[in-house]
Amino acid sequence: MGRTFTGHQYVTSCHLRCIEALTGGAHSGVVRNAITAALVVAGLLGVAIDAVAASDLVPPSAADTDGGLRFGRARVQVRVYDTTVMSVADQTVALRAATGVLAAAGIDITWLVCGNSDRSANPEACATRLTRDELAVRLVRLGGTPSARGQLSLGYSLLDMSAGGGTLATVYVDRVEWVVSQARNSQPPTPDSQGVPAIQILGFAVAHEVGHLLLGTNTHSAAGLMRAVWSRSDIQRNHPADWLFTAADSLAMSRALRQRQVQMAWNR
Repeated sequence: MGRTFTGHQYVTSCHLRCIEALTGGAHSGVVRNAITAALVVAGLLGVAIDAVAASDLVPPSAADTDGGLRFGRARVQVRVYDTTVMSVADQTVALRAATGVLAAAGIDITWLVCGNSDRSANPEACATRLTRDELAVRLVRLGGTPSARGQLSLGYSLLDMSAGGGTLATVYVDRVEWVVSQARNSQPPTPDSQGVPAIQILGFAVAHEVGHLLLGTNTHSAAGLMRAVWSRSDIQRNHPADWLFTAADSLAMSRALRQRQVQMAWNR
């Protein structure tokens, strides 16, 4: 569960886990179904989110200023620090998957990739301190051993519970690759059941951790992308709803992000 670190306000970590239980039968569908579904419902969720009463988020006196407080879709910049030496192509596919599911939830993401070992090749902004309205995701390789229940952490986020948000998340690339390989080995893909490729699961894991940073909570949902455990059967059957945020989580993330932006604007 959460851990408290000495010298910090109540800071906790939340973990995304996979579980290696015996799997059931697979269902048809491939990963592009989830991405397509994400893009199709993006407009619908955007309308629902924008319908939230403005009084809940922005005071009338501030809404008409020139300070950028009249919000459409919620937007955030996320720095990506890749220590795994992923290929540019693989990283692009993973971030595109994360972009799709976050867009479906009403969150538009700008990725600032800062992982080049040659620092001079990174954007200049990568060398500056994170701004208060930025998030950061680390992609790392760190082997792990499944627990007695067969669970293995795929990533975690650090949250400041007193502030109701977080800034830094970590996703374990090699563990994602391992759990997907286990799913494929337990039931090889067929023409009707391809499962989810590891690079797409990596993108979904990134989106999951960004969700924690925006929601500011280490709790998980019973369904959808924010569920705590991703099983081999989930990966094999590739049900689109498993890789999308629920409507409730989507609204909560959008509200939290907008409230954070309003507070920062007031404190300028």
